[in-house]
Amino acid sequence: MRRPVYIATHRWAGLLLAALVSCDDPAPVVIVRAEDLARPVVADLTAPSIAVGQPVQAPTPTPTMTGADPVPAGLPKAALFVRSSRCGECHEKFRTEWAQTSHASANRSPAFRQAIGLVSASTKAFCQSCHLPSLSAGQPDEEPNRPSEGVACDGCHTLSQVTLLPGRAEMKFDPGSGKKYGPIVGASGHYFHDMAYSELHAKSELCAGCHHLQEITIDGQKRQIPVLSDYLEWQKFGKGKSCQDCHMPSRGTEPVARGSQPRMNVPSHGFPGAAVLGKQVRMEVSVRGKPAELHVDLSHNAGHAIPAGFVDRRLLLRIDFQGADGRVLATEERWFGTKLVDAAGLPVPFFRAQRVAESRRIFPGKAHTEILPVPAAASAATKAVCSLVSAQTAPELTSVYGEPRTTVLKSVTIPLPVHAGGSK
Repeated sequence: MRRPVYIATHRWAGLLLAALVSCDDPAPVVIVRAEDLARPVVADLTAPSIAVGQPVQAPTPTPTMTGADPVPAGLPKAALFVRSSRCGECHEKFRTEWAQTSHASANRSPAFRQAIGLVSASTKAFCQSCHLPSLSAGQPDEEPNRPSEGVACDGCHTLSQVTLLPGRAEMKFDPGSGKKYGPIVGASGHYFHDMAYSELHAKSELCAGCHHLQEITIDGQKRQIPVLSDYLEWQKFGKGKSCQDCHMPSRGTEPVARGSQPRMNVPSHGFPGAAVLGKQVRMEVSVRGKPAELHVDLSHNAGHAIPAGFVDRRLLLRIDFQGADGRVLATEERWFGTKLVDAAGLPVPFFRAQRVAESRRIFPGKAHTEILPVPAAASAATKAVCSLVSAQTAPELTSVYGEPRTTVLKSVTIPLPVHAGGSK
């Protein structure tokens, strides 16, 4: 259980209690008789190293003071997962970065909300085990004035164990102990929460808890569907780097909390995805052989294939042929990703899929060339704008996820007409 806040029965107790009740997530409150304050308080501040796949025994709650009364009826019940606003009181920069990420909106993005309304209760619970880990601790999806926060601070910092299985991973959370797990060796606890050093939090296995899913069980039926392949691909292409090296890069030397001493290599909590990918991908456009064909060479050195993450994402290669006035005369487009189908061979989202119909992904260290014709409608075009676009969801699945949110990763413009060998 979280460390209680003890309030003596003095005249100032009412003021302190009022302050606690006004907080988003007050710590458990225990009323203590004044004479009990003279007795020693014993707190367990030990922080075991967490090894991947090794069982971790959650601490057994023990009373730290005898004679304490139970929590009086009517006081607010403390949430097991602390709100990010509380964390932000000391870790403001981390919370500000996190608030702009997909983790922050994991349970309330329009695509997720639309899709989750189409599935059974068991499938919804399966999806929310990663999109809303606080649900596993018994907190509801939504509460009045407390919208769900997706993968928030405690979604990672109360994670005590990840067990890797061939097709999936299992996670254990420890929100009730009051400990926050992290990779800082020797960090000491304080009045708000204890600290527990976790070797796991510096390893890719931490991310595998949600980013390793090769099999799913939907309504009692197990299917081999590569929903998330990031971890397996990282094992092959990671080249000694962890997920955190790219997705939580160092911000340099600074305090990790308000009032603390600066530390080296403090990690960003912005979890850059498309921004990092845009820097990793190399795209060259040229004409080779036939004047009416454009050759687009794509390569990258990420630690996994692209598009990465969720199987229903897409990477789009789009060429707009524009006239002298800027109007688009014609468009050619190619897609990259994994196309899933149902028993009838129709495109479907992962939770309705029976098999993989086609996979077109770009693997690290391997050049990929896409050849696109210059259509007849573009004979008067004066330039071609070639864009590499990240689509949050597949355009062919708009009935499930809605219109996809897109981000332009790279864009190259070449003048027309072009000549063989040109790359301008």
